[in-house]
This record gives sequence, C-alpha cells and structure tokens, in this order.
Amino acid sequence: MKNMGALSNILMYSVGSLLLGVLLTIVGIVLIFVLIRLWWRNCTFTPLSFVVGGVLFFFLAFQAVLICGAVTVKSYCDDVENAINVMVEDLSEDVHFSTGDSQAILDNISREWPLVDDYVNMADFQGYTPATIAGSMVDELRSCINWFILRRVGWCLLFVVVGAFILVKTITVHNNRLRRGLERSSMHASDRRMRGTIQRQNSLRVKRRR
Repeated sequence: MKNMGALSNILMYSVGSLLLGVLLTIVGIVLIFVLIRLWWRNCTFTPLSFVVGGVLFFFLAFQAVLICGAVTVKSYCDDVENAINVMVEDLSEDVHFSTGDSQAILDNISREWPLVDDYVNMADFQGYTPATIAGSMVDELRSCINWFILRRVGWCLLFVVVGAFILVKTITVHNNRLRRGLERSSMHASDRRMRGTIQRQNSLRVKRRR
C-alpha cells in the first residue's frame, strides 16, 4: 500500500522517473527475449510467450519506477541537508532537539520535497544539536532509500527468474506439440507408403497368376 502511495507521488512530482522506469523495463524485457533466443536458437515464441512478457512488463515496470523515484529522492539529499541547516542556523548550539522538533523539521522537508515522505515519514532525533541534526537526518534518509532500492532490485530479480522460467516453459510446450505433430505426420506418411507398397506387390502377384 505504501508503494502505491510512492507511485502516486512519482506520477505527480517526478514524471521523469516514470518515463525512465518504463523505458528501462522495455529494454529489460527485450533483453530477456534476446538472451533466450541466443541461448536457444531454434526456439519459437508463441502468443502465450508474449502474454507472459506483458505480465512481466507490468510487474517490472512498477518496481523500476519505484527505483527511479528513489534514486531521484537520493539526488536531493545534499539539498535537504542544506535546507535543514538553514532551518536551524539561528538556534544556539546548546539546543537539544526533542522528537517533536525533529518531526517538525521532517514535515517541513516533506512539504518542500513530497517524495521524501514515502521513504522517511517519522523522525526521532531526540538529543541532537543544530550542528549534528542535518547530517544525521540525511544519513538516515540515504540509508532508508538504499534499503528500499535493494528490496526493489530483489523483487525485480525474482520476477525476471520466474518470468524467464515461464517463457522457456511455454516454448518447450510449443516445441513438444510441434514435434509430436511431425512424428504423427511422419507415421501417417510411412503408413501410406507401406500400404502403397503392399498394394503394388499384391497387384504384381495378381498379374503373375494371370
């Protein structure tokens, strides 16, 4: 559910991430088909293979867009750190922030960069000072984004493995059907040739008797 919210925010605030994610997914799907063709040169893709490719595209595109959105947010980290430093620059160095204070800072950052809220929506930096809070909050943001990207990459790899397995399975089933059809055709042709040979032999025997 949270990922759907992140996707909605990407649609609203980062169309570039959406387009890049879709483009990368298209390239990935094409690459999967090409690699299967290189690995299995006599394979024949069926309509079902392309249906599987379409379903795989949907799942991969979802994850790819989220990854591109996360990378976009990560590129804001330096700006976020500068913004926090500006917020606290007039405070005394002896001030120690409470959980509510750090949450208020995060809320201000989320209003400026709405995508940030999809990765860090709670801040507990109690005891930090104006000199340390900006770096600590941004480090936490980077850590959350890195973990988020790692999970998305893991899902992508899982979808690719499962999708490639199903694709190969559809090709195998199709090839087996073709082979059985050719074998039946070959058997019918052999039967016809055998019957023709028997008929010719019988005709010769009849002629000899005459």
